[in-house]
Amino acid sequence: MSAPGRGRRDGKSVPAPNIFLGSRCNYDCLFCSGALLDKTQPPEVLRDIIASCPDTLSIEGGEPTLCRDLDIWVRRAHRQGIRDIILCTNGARFCDEAYVRKLCDCGVTLFNVNFPAHEEKLFSILTRTSGQFQKRVAALRTLIAVAGGKRVRLNMVVNRLNFLVIPQYVRFVKERFPEVFYIEFNLVKVLGRVERRPYLVPRLQDAAPVLVRALRYMTRARMKFIIDGFPLCALDGYEHAAIDAAKRYFHDDLYLDEKAKTRKCAGCSLGGLCAGPRKDYVSLHGDLELAPSRKDPGPIIAKLQAMASKP
Repeated sequence: MSAPGRGRRDGKSVPAPNIFLGSRCNYDCLFCSGALLDKTQPPEVLRDIIASCPDTLSIEGGEPTLCRDLDIWVRRAHRQGIRDIILCTNGARFCDEAYVRKLCDCGVTLFNVNFPAHEEKLFSILTRTSGQFQKRVAALRTLIAVAGGKRVRLNMVVNRLNFLVIPQYVRFVKERFPEVFYIEFNLVKVLGRVERRPYLVPRLQDAAPVLVRALRYMTRARMKFIIDGFPLCALDGYEHAAIDAAKRYFHDDLYLDEKAKTRKCAGCSLGGLCAGPRKDYVSLHGDLELAPSRKDPGPIIAKLQAMASKP
C-alpha cells in the first residue's frame, strides 16, 4: 500500500492519486507495509483527490472491499471520467459473482490482487490465515470469469520467505490463471509490520537472480510483468520492466522519493533511467551489492517506447 502525499509529473506538483477507504483488513499479512497506520481519509479529502485525478486512481485501505461505500466512490471516480480505476485488494470477497459484477459495472478497470504464494502452507504463513488458500484460488477464478483476465493484475510482494519459489509461482499462475493481464513483483518495503521483521527483506544479490530466471520463463511463455523496488543493475536483461525506468523516461517522479542513488551508483550508464535502490533497503543492507552498469541505455529506451505505443 502507498502512503498519501504529493509527487511531481512533468515538473509540476500533483497530489498522489490514491484514496484510502479504511484501515480494517480481513487478512494479517506478515509483510504489510500499510499496517499500524490508519490512513483513512474523510469524505471531503476523497472528493478532492478524485476531482484532481485526470487519468488514474488507486483505491486502497486496509482492505477496501470492507468499506460499505466502495461502490459509491468508484462510481464517483467513473463519473469524473478517470480512465483507470484500480482496486488494490486481497480478493477474499471475489467468490461472490454478483459482487464482482457490481464493481465492474461501477467502473473498476483493474483489480490489483495481492497473491503472495502459490501453495497453501506458504500462503498461510505469509497471510497469517488458515484454510484460505483454495478459497483465494477459487475467488481469482471467479474474478477472471466475471471481470475478464485483462482486468486482473496479481501482486507478489517478494520477501525472504517466498523469493526462492518465484519460478514455481509463475508456472502456477500460467497453469491456473493464464488469462491474467500481468504480474507485478514488488520488493518488500521496510514499513509497517516489516519494521519489526527486517529478516523478511532479502538481499538483492540473492533475490534478483531468482527473479530474473523466472522472468526468462515468463518471456518465453508470453506472460507480462512489471517490477518495483529492484534497481536496474539487479535486473540484467529486464531493465525495461522496472516501473522506475518508465517513470524516469516519461518524467513521472511520483513515489520515486522512496528511492535514492548511492555512491555506488556513480558512473552508471543507466543513471538516467534508474532512481536507485529503496532508501529503507540501503539502511538495512547497505549498497555494497550495487554494481554500476555499462550498458547502452538505447535498447532499453527503445523497449520503453515500444511498450508505451501498444494500445
